[in-house]
Amino acid sequence: MNRIVRNCLGYWLVILFCAGGAFAQRTSAPVVYEIDVSRYMDDLFHVTVYPPGLSAENSIFNFVATAPGTYDVLDFGKFVKSFRAYDGNGNELGSKRLSANRWAISTTGRLEKVAYDVEDSWDAQAGQQIAPMCGTGIQDDFIVLNTFGVLGFFNGLQTNPVKLKIRYPKDWNIGTAMEMDSAGYYSAENYDDLADTPVLIGKLSSAKTRINDIDVEVYVYYPSDLTIAAKLLSSVNDVLLSAGKFIQRSPVSHYKYLIALLDFKTFEKYQLTASGALEHSSSSLYVLAGDENNLQGIKKDMAHEFLHILTPLNLHSDRISPYNYRTPTPSQHLWLYEGVTEWASSIMLFRNHVMSLEELLSLYSQKLSMSDEYEPNMSLLQLSSGVYERRIRSQFTNFYMRGAITAALLDIRLLELSGGKKGLREVLLKLLQEYGKDRPFPENEFFQTFISETYPQIGKFIKDYIEESEPLPLKEYFSKLGIEYYSERPSLSQKPTFGFDIAQVGDHQLYAAKISKEAYRYGLQKGDRIVKLLNIEAEDAGFPDKVVGLKNSMRVGDPFNMVVERDGKNIEIRGMLLHKMDYHVFKVLEEPTEEQRYLRDRWGKNF
Repeated sequence: MNRIVRNCLGYWLVILFCAGGAFAQRTSAPVVYEIDVSRYMDDLFHVTVYPPGLSAENSIFNFVATAPGTYDVLDFGKFVKSFRAYDGNGNELGSKRLSANRWAISTTGRLEKVAYDVEDSWDAQAGQQIAPMCGTGIQDDFIVLNTFGVLGFFNGLQTNPVKLKIRYPKDWNIGTAMEMDSAGYYSAENYDDLADTPVLIGKLSSAKTRINDIDVEVYVYYPSDLTIAAKLLSSVNDVLLSAGKFIQRSPVSHYKYLIALLDFKTFEKYQLTASGALEHSSSSLYVLAGDENNLQGIKKDMAHEFLHILTPLNLHSDRISPYNYRTPTPSQHLWLYEGVTEWASSIMLFRNHVMSLEELLSLYSQKLSMSDEYEPNMSLLQLSSGVYERRIRSQFTNFYMRGAITAALLDIRLLELSGGKKGLREVLLKLLQEYGKDRPFPENEFFQTFISETYPQIGKFIKDYIEESEPLPLKEYFSKLGIEYYSERPSLSQKPTFGFDIAQVGDHQLYAAKISKEAYRYGLQKGDRIVKLLNIEAEDAGFPDKVVGLKNSMRVGDPFNMVVERDGKNIEIRGMLLHKMDYHVFKVLEEPTEEQRYLRDRWGKNF
């Protein structure tokens, strides 16, 4: 069988490289794509691609293996249901699937078009799911379309200009950052630009505003309320104004929020495995579980994604641009793209008086507590460089926890070294003047570039807290602002605690979470499923209320028993109720020194 495979492959190589004369020479003419979803009931994207003149080296058609901002192996070729190539007379040319994402097209005739059908990724089988905001979805009254999930590209033509026409039901409308010409085609500079521009189609509501020189529009799918786009834009206006003041300049002329807001029942019906957003240069695409009552909860995501126009969309390495869609290739600077962006999304609100100092510090406390659940010895550099590895991938969201706090400390250190004249924001804006969307920085030189733009002492900061995983100097750095930090201290509450939290997964699965050092000592382990606690079965109706009520009637030092399931076996554990501890506590000094007061004042402003 191996011999047959080799012989077939050799035959195709002969076709590809010896029969290339039948293909025209490569040109810079546009690649034209057409997507038909007017027959959405069949749950397929019907795609036709009209290439310009091709040479033999262009005769491989690729679907993407990964895409910017997803940090995951996607392999969209697995959703292709049919693939055919035709000459100008409508005769079918030979084509052969070479791998999960690659098709070879015979060069024995002049290629006129490629036609293929693609299933949406929301219908993926177990084990093949893609996060919904990173994929494609066809539903009865809306369609989520990440263009890279449907549209492939020919070898060697990734830099050619692109035209795209989309056919969809006449009573639907469309939201995208692409601009349409008089012939009904959207245009993109090249495939990377096309892949960077998602589309939301359906019965959408919309609203718009202007921030600095940026025209901002919101398109929302939410059939229960066709005025929700205006409500959402109103609720997020202070976020956008804060972002405008934070970034000063306008790296884009327009920005589109594309939001599919599904109620929780609908989210479960489609069996979507995640929710969130994916950033793009001039837009961001959201698939969220919620309703009109949680608009405030969407604000944080919208702030984070909007600020991605700073990094990585305009400040990024040559590892990202041009992007390698065929081979997942990590950048070691995800700490910058995600951690720094997450830091900016909260500090900008604080500096524009949308978030109080107490709220900001409470947020930092939450992030530090959540970071405690991740592997402590994994550095941000290691997490960045290994993000496509399964073991490391599970640690990814620590960018939003430890990554954001590391950026906050870097900001404080820069302000201290500059005498309050230059923080992390100012360094980012300076770097954006030197680099940009089409001017990436060298991947392996950025740390030195950053040090050159700041101070030699920043080299040690990068080494200790980004390249390595030294404990963060929280107490030392926040003290510079007149803010005391305690990693832990006894709570004022007199109610005892088990030394762990109870987390619910699914309807009845209860697990021990945020396990304290004391709880580890009496035998509890991460991942233990609670079977019984205080002689109350975990499956009993009202279990949490019963357990909490009984616990609160007891005292610190009282013994308790529980049963947990670990590795398929029930294990009995005996513990002792503890005095509640508060972790990662910040306390603002009312009478800071003059130096602390000055630096805190500068820290709280854009300048």
